[in-house]
Amino acid sequence: MKFAGFTLCIFLQGILLFANSLNIDLSRYNELIESTRKIPVTIHIIDFDGRPLSNVDVHIEQKTHQFFFGNAPEYLIFAYARFNYMRGRRFGITPISAEKLEQYKSLYADLFNYATVPSFYWADYEPRKNTLPLLDASKQIIEWLNESGITVKGHTLAWGNSPGVGVPGWVRSIGESGNWQEVKVLLMERIKREINEFKSMVQMWDIVNEPIVQEWFNGIGDDYIFEAYKLAREIDPDAKLVLNEFGVLTNKNIRNRFINLAKRLIENDAPIDIIGIEAHIFTGEDLKTQLANLDGIYAALDEIAELGKPIHITEFQIPLPAIVEAFQVDTETAEKLQAEIAQVFYTVFFSHPAVEAIIYWNFYRAWQSGSGFLRDDFTVKPIYYILKELIQEKWRTSLNLTTNIDGSLNFRGFSGDYEIKVRAANKEKTFKVKVGKEACELILKINGDQE
Repeated sequence: MKFAGFTLCIFLQGILLFANSLNIDLSRYNELIESTRKIPVTIHIIDFDGRPLSNVDVHIEQKTHQFFFGNAPEYLIFAYARFNYMRGRRFGITPISAEKLEQYKSLYADLFNYATVPSFYWADYEPRKNTLPLLDASKQIIEWLNESGITVKGHTLAWGNSPGVGVPGWVRSIGESGNWQEVKVLLMERIKREINEFKSMVQMWDIVNEPIVQEWFNGIGDDYIFEAYKLAREIDPDAKLVLNEFGVLTNKNIRNRFINLAKRLIENDAPIDIIGIEAHIFTGEDLKTQLANLDGIYAALDEIAELGKPIHITEFQIPLPAIVEAFQVDTETAEKLQAEIAQVFYTVFFSHPAVEAIIYWNFYRAWQSGSGFLRDDFTVKPIYYILKELIQEKWRTSLNLTTNIDGSLNFRGFSGDYEIKVRAANKEKTFKVKVGKEACELILKINGDQE
């Protein structure tokens, strides 16, 4: 079945049966994944006396990804701060049941190893001076993420989108009255307070968000960005600090301005660890333009990578209305296309060696209509299953190999934590090993410890 030049895909119990119905050639990006994402590994199996063991069966199973696959679990803010989250209207009048909340958490933790917690917008977090209605909810969310082994990023500490959730009204009025020095003091105090409060709980922070397209804080002087990062590093030396921007992949003017800003900050020793790049899709026109310009998006990532920092795709979503608009299809068909479109963009992003994270925005009743992984009735959409197939099957290493005459074997695998099960002489031993970004060589003693 075809519509607007696209072939309908069919899902059965969550499994994609007809791949690439968008007729987009991803071979270049899949080849890049094979050549840049997979790391050469050599394993030598020896006995306790150091003699190589040939013809030994070895099962290699990747357990975790080093790459971050994430989401922004915004619904949990409403679940834990129902009467204090002013932007939670799309989540309904009452929170979902405790049973469904546990289902939400289980589905989330089963797919993602990373979370952007979007409860720190200043106007949400401190709507009145020294009143912090989302503090307890933020702690509940982050404690659950910590317990689940999910890396946490706080979003965001300085976002000049006035009027908007980045700047509380009481702060905006101070700036508009010309008291910018007071605004600067308040901003730095706020950064210090939040990082101190969540030290050791939050592993990463979006310190400054969208400094190019949201410039309200420039009123306090253009050195505020450097000072914000310097302060954040002093408070929590272990936290990774992100500089995030909108429109960089598709707008050359924004990209050039952002790269120039980031380069200047880095050259002046601003402790920026990660470059955050938003990859929003809002409209049907956005969607069609970006699908037709995948090579251009990859080239933009190349430009940004020249800054010498890891790149995170920090905010990405595919709204159903954009798909309906672009391809003139019904909602059911749009959901199936949404899964395939996600596969396309994730493949492109994952194929770039500088990219270390992809964060989808959001999980349930998303900010952009229909973007999430769960329908309103809590049934799971095709996009969840296709990403699970990519993350847990296609892009996860699982092999059964046998050592050669020298007791060795070679393979290429994705970075992450592994379990290596060695079977010899009717015995089995399991080793836990880590594959990083560089080629590695491991010596495993069948009757001893790993070297």
